[in-house]
Amino acid sequence: MRTWGHWLAAAAFFAATPALAHTSYLKPNVFSAGPGVERVSIEAAFTENFPQPDGPVESQDFHLYQPDARRDVYDNIAVLSQMTVLENDLTEPGTYLFSSGERLGRTGLQGLIDGQWRPLDPDEPPPPGVRTRQTQTATVANVYVTKGATSNGVLGVHVGTLEIMPLTHPSAICMDDGFRVRVLMSGRALANQEINLDRDGGAYDATPFHQVLRTDAAGEALIHFDRPGIYLAMVRASGDAPAGAATPIRSYTTSLTFEVSR
Repeated sequence: MRTWGHWLAAAAFFAATPALAHTSYLKPNVFSAGPGVERVSIEAAFTENFPQPDGPVESQDFHLYQPDARRDVYDNIAVLSQMTVLENDLTEPGTYLFSSGERLGRTGLQGLIDGQWRPLDPDEPPPPGVRTRQTQTATVANVYVTKGATSNGVLGVHVGTLEIMPLTHPSAICMDDGFRVRVLMSGRALANQEINLDRDGGAYDATPFHQVLRTDAAGEALIHFDRPGIYLAMVRASGDAPAGAATPIRSYTTSLTFEVSR
C-alpha cells in the first residue's frame, strides 16, 4: 500500500534528479574555423553529465542556417549508438547556426505537489487527491560556428518555442566580459528563469562545476566565467502546447553550447 509519505519521497526524488537529465546538446569539433578548415563535424547527443553522450539525437528536421540566415540541409547525417554525427562544409565566411530543431519526445504525467508541477513516477499510479496533467517533451539544441570573421545574419533566427538568444556574439565570448543572453518563451521574455550552466571537464574539478543563475525582469542574464572552455547552457520550462497537440502542456528544454576564450 502506497502512503502519502511515499509519494512525497518519490516526488522529491524526481525533483532532485540531475539538472541535465535528458538534455540534448550539439558539440562541434571547432567553434571558430581558421584558414584551411573547410568542414565541421558536430556531435549530437543526449546527456545527464555533459559532455558524456548517453544516446543519439534523432530528428527528421535538423536545422542548418548559412551566414546569410538562409536555411540549408546537412551534407551528412550519421546516427550511431551513442550519438549522431552531423557534417557540413563551411563554404561561406561568417557565422553559422546549427540546430536539432524542436523535437517532440515522450509523454508523461505531472502532479501539483506543494504548489509546483512535478514529474510523477511512470511506473506508479498518481498519488490520491493530487491534481495531474499530461505533458510532452520538446527539446532544442543549438550551436553557432564561425568561419573567419563573425557575422550577425543568424543571430535573429528563431528555432523552437523556448529560446536562448545571444546578446553577446556567441563566437566572441571572452572570459573577462561574460556572455549576455535573453530567454524567450513564444517570443516573450521569461523573467526569473533558471539557467543551468555546465563546463566540459567540470566534473574533474575539486568541486564538480555546475552553476544555476536566473534571468532579470527583462529575461536577460549575464553569465560570468572564471576560466575558458566549452560550456553548455540549458533552460527548462513548461507551457501550453499548440492547439491540436497530443497533450495540453509541453515541457520545453533548450540548450546552447558555446566556447569561452581568454
